[in-house]
Order: sequence, then structure tokens, then C-alpha cells
Amino acid sequence: MSLPIVLEIAVGLLFIYLTLSLVASEIQEILSALFQWRADHLKRSIEQLLAGDAIASPKGTQQSNQQNKKAAKELTDKLYASPLIENLNYEAQGGISGLLRTALHIIGKAYRLVTFSSNVFGQKTSGPSYIPAETFATSLIERLQLKDFQQLLIRSRFDDFLANEVRLPLHNTVNELRARLENEELMAAEMIYFDQSTDQIAAELGARRLSLSSAIAQITEQLQAFENMAIDTPLIEMGASPAMVQSFLGRIRYLRTGLSGHSTQNTAVIARLKPSLADLTNLLDPNSETYNELVSLAQKEGDAVQALLTKLHQEVIPPRLRESLSTLASRAETNVDKVESELHQLQTEVEGWFNNGMERASGVYRRNVKGVGILIGLAIAFTINADTFYMFQRLSTDPAIRSSILQTADQLNIQTIGSAAELSEELSLDQLSKRLEGDLRSVGTAVEETLADYPLPIGRSQATITAQQAAEATWPVPFIPQRFIGWSITALALSMGASFWFDLLRKVMAVRSSGSKPD
Repeated sequence: MSLPIVLEIAVGLLFIYLTLSLVASEIQEILSALFQWRADHLKRSIEQLLAGDAIASPKGTQQSNQQNKKAAKELTDKLYASPLIENLNYEAQGGISGLLRTALHIIGKAYRLVTFSSNVFGQKTSGPSYIPAETFATSLIERLQLKDFQQLLIRSRFDDFLANEVRLPLHNTVNELRARLENEELMAAEMIYFDQSTDQIAAELGARRLSLSSAIAQITEQLQAFENMAIDTPLIEMGASPAMVQSFLGRIRYLRTGLSGHSTQNTAVIARLKPSLADLTNLLDPNSETYNELVSLAQKEGDAVQALLTKLHQEVIPPRLRESLSTLASRAETNVDKVESELHQLQTEVEGWFNNGMERASGVYRRNVKGVGILIGLAIAFTINADTFYMFQRLSTDPAIRSSILQTADQLNIQTIGSAAELSEELSLDQLSKRLEGDLRSVGTAVEETLADYPLPIGRSQATITAQQAAEATWPVPFIPQRFIGWSITALALSMGASFWFDLLRKVMAVRSSGSKPD
């Protein structure tokens, strides 16, 4: 068999596979929309991610694994109820669209009834088929209230710092001078002003109108202002010796420079007052020191903090998620000096963790889709009797069909796609058509116009069935009819997808046009 004929047969098979693959892709897209395979798979994948990718982990008992799985499912349901994720679930509204949506939901219920599968969306009928990593990370951190607890701990630690390490030493210094001078009213107005100013700074910090670094800077400024007022006070006229005045001012200056004398000192104070990411993730463990610190704060301040603590206590956190967040927090700590917010860095780590998990989930989904594609391809091959062996035999012996298919392939305006990688495997037929600007849609028109007299070697006409039966006489494999194998080969070919055959057809046409010998 000469090379031109081989190429013509190859073009014929590729063209037929491409045509049938388009039909298979559209059927698969319809089934995916009807039964919400993508949305269902996404939610189950998130449940597995929150469960630590170890729903049946050998590290724990079967009971602990089941509890971990249940906790992951509950948390996923709550995340799906959050506004950011819930708003991603768009459904058709009104008129015909509403009726179609209702019909789809009824079909979905019937499908779950027949397959004995549960509705992963609970009381809802659908869910989003795609969730951005940023949306997931934001929803998870907000659900765990890490930002609220961070602010509570900052304010509590700042209040203790202000009372014990700023006001108390300053009051002791002033009271000591008062005792020496026997003047209980010495700098009373200045002390009242300092206390009121620092109270206001603490309130601004609690209301999130000031950052911790800004609050410490303002405390330093208030100490500088108090020192200036002390310098302007006629202490020597009041009976203080120069050494006593120098000691008094020196102690105030020492207190101030302890906060801002060196940048490293300021950084150390902030690091001591600001809870680390490890502290925040430890809040998820009721036995941690950070959790006990929050309990003490709730006992001291009452309802507002207690309400947050109760909400956290009622939150069901998968144990493996605690471990994952602790690991992510440790990784984020190494880069925390490069960003303004620790939680922002933690969110970045959670986004990367989510993306990695979804990449693995996408691989699983593609394998599942490939299996469904084979079943759909087998159904198409059986229904229209698309036997690869028979197609090859007809293309080999009938030059009229080869010529007709080649003419059809030549009419395809294949010019907009550079490679198969530019085609998404998950695009619908309409999306593919838009991307190809009519390339694939021209297949149907070309088939209808050009192959009217020489139809494709498929179908269940009497001539086709007779030819297949005649071929069975020389088929060497007993008990397995040749057409069954032919259908199976066609099914495998259709499962490769329209983009694969489109790109391959384009390359073979290029080889045929150039006349060069293929590799």
C-alpha cells in the first residue's frame, strides 16, 4: 500500500473520529450539566482536602477516621453557606429558564434515586462548579474567626503592656518624686492627661483604627510629651536637687527609649504583643496555652469575648485540618517579615494548599471523565454501528469514499488553533466553536454537502451489516465477534476528545499537503 493511500486512510479515520467525538463531547457535556458532575466532584474534593487527604488514614482508628470525615463534611457545608462561595452558584431564573432549571433538578433527583447516591449539597439543589483559591482561603479564615481572635489577643496584650510596663513604672516614678518632695499634687494634671491619651490610643487599637506598630509609636510620643512637660516643670524651685531631677528625667527617658530607642527593640515589643500564626492556629486546640489565654480574657471581659469563644468551641474542626493549618502557619512564619499582615501570608499559604489539592482533584476528575467518555463512545459506536475494522476496510477498498472525505477535510477552514494545548478539555461544544471560529462547526456542513453521495462507512444499513458478517468468516478470535472489538476501538478513540483528533487531523493534512515523509 503506497504512502499516499495510507495518508488518505488515516485522514478518513481521523475525520470520522473527529466527527463522532464532537457528538460524544456534547453528550458528555449535557450529562455533566444534568447531574452536576463538576460541582459534585468539587465539593467532595474539598471535603477530602479538609479531612487531610486521609479519610481512611492508617494512622488512626476507623472511628477516628469517620469522625474526621464527618467533621470535614460539616465544615464544608458551612463554607458553602458562606456568602462568598454561595454567590458563585448562579442558577437560571424566570420563565423558560426557570422551568428548565426545575426539570434539571427533577432529573438530578431521579438520578440519585436510581444510583443510590446522596445529594452532597444537602437541602440545596446545586453548587458552584469552580471556586477561586482566594475565595476559599478567605472563607475558611473568616469561618475560623482568626482575624477577630488576633485582634482580641492584640488588644488584651496591649492593655496589659500599657498597664504594667508603661503606666505602672511612670506612676511609680512620679509617686517617688512626690514622696521626696512631699507634694502629692506634683504633675497631677500631666498624669491625668497621659492616662486619658493612652486610653484613647488603646480604644483606637481595639476599634481597628490603629495598627499595633502605630499604637506603640503614639505611646512613645506621649512619653516624649510627658518628658517635655516634666522638663518645663520647675522641680528645683519646688525643692528637688539637680541629681534628683536628673534621675527623674532619666527614668522617664529610659522608659521611652525602651519602646523606640532602637528599631530592634520596637520590633521585639511588637513580636511579643502580636500573636504569632502558631498562636492563632493553636486556638483550634482547646488544650493550647493560647486557647486558655482567650478563656481568661472571656472571664475578665464577659459576653462579647465569651460569644466568640463559644462560637469557636461549637465549630467542628477536623483534626487533620488543624495539623495542616499548623504546617501552613509554620511555612508562613518564614515569610512574615516580607508582608504587612501575618494573616495575609497565611491566606497565601492556604491558597497554594487549595490549588495543589484541586490540581490533584482535577486529575481524578479527568480520569473519571475518561471512563465516562469510553462508555459514551461505546454507546455511540454500538448505536450507529461505528466499527473501526469495517471503516478501515471500506476506506482501503473504496477510493470514492476516500476522495470524498479528503475533499471534505480540505474544505475545513483549519487556521485558528496552533496546538492541541490551546483547546480546553472541559469546554462545551459552544465554547469550542467560539474558540475555533467556526472550524469545527464547518465539519457538519462539509459532511452534509460533500458526502451526500458517499456516506461515511458507518450505520446499520443492510449492506453494512452484510459486509461485517462476511468479515467474521476470516476473524481469527473465537467467541468474540469482530464488530465488538471494532466498536471498542472506536469507543477508545472517541474518549480521546475532539481536540486531540482535530489537532492530529491538522498535522496529517499538513504532512499530506507538503508531501514529505512522516516520522
